[in-house]
Amino acid sequence: MASNKDRKKPKKVNNVDNTSEPEVLFHEVIDETDVLELNLYSDINDDFFNESNRVVQCLMEAKRHFEASRIKRYSDIIFNLHRRYVDEVNDNEVLRPQILSSENKLRLALELTATSEEAMQKLKDSLGDAWKESDASALREQLVQEKLQEVLIKCEGLADRNSGTTDDTADRSPVPYF
Repeated sequence: MASNKDRKKPKKVNNVDNTSEPEVLFHEVIDETDVLELNLYSDINDDFFNESNRVVQCLMEAKRHFEASRIKRYSDIIFNLHRRYVDEVNDNEVLRPQILSSENKLRLALELTATSEEAMQKLKDSLGDAWKESDASALREQLVQEKLQEVLIKCEGLADRNSGTTDDTADRSPVPYF
């Protein structure tokens, strides 16, 4: 018999599960899109979100729950931001014709106001000229009336002198009757 020392105990082999990161069975699609030239309206679409959900699903299958939850969270945030952005762009597209129409109306109103102000200034100038001419005409008429009055007064004075001599001579010399 062999002694206890000679007998070797079989060493326990620890079957330690390799807890290192499991391999992810993910088929990477090569994305040629330049992030700086990304169109937030058209490039981020259903395909983009389907791809992000596929990445999350692969991570979940590989039991990488932390990474999957983070990517899902960020994907949901981007989805909500994108939805709001698209809604705003669509609303702006609807309002764009109204904005252009309002801008045109405002421009026309400003032009009409400027034209109206010019016309009002011309009317004021014309009215001022008409008042000046009216005042000048009234002054000329007044001067003519005064001259006419002077002439009438002189004529009456001459008439009185002539009528006085005519009356005196008429009274003194009877008119013969034939």
